[in-house]
Amino acid sequence: MSDADRRERAEARRARVTLHRSKLERRERDLNPVWGAEAISLVTQLTRESWSAAGLEFPSYTRAETPVRFVPRQRG
Repeated sequence: MSDADRRERAEARRARVTLHRSKLERRERDLNPVWGAEAISLVTQLTRESWSAAGLEFPSYTRAETPVRFVPRQRG
């Protein structure tokens, strides 16, 4: 296929493109906000369920033994 053919096909695609404009739906208000200890409890429960759904055992290491890796920030 030549460059001229490719340009012609591209122009034909542009000519038939249809754009649909619509408004984004408004955000729903959280009817049951969670705060404090209840929020931490919920996060813990969801985390355990996520590990379980993934078929993984929940980690048993202590906070001091948590595996971490520091990656130097690249500047530039």
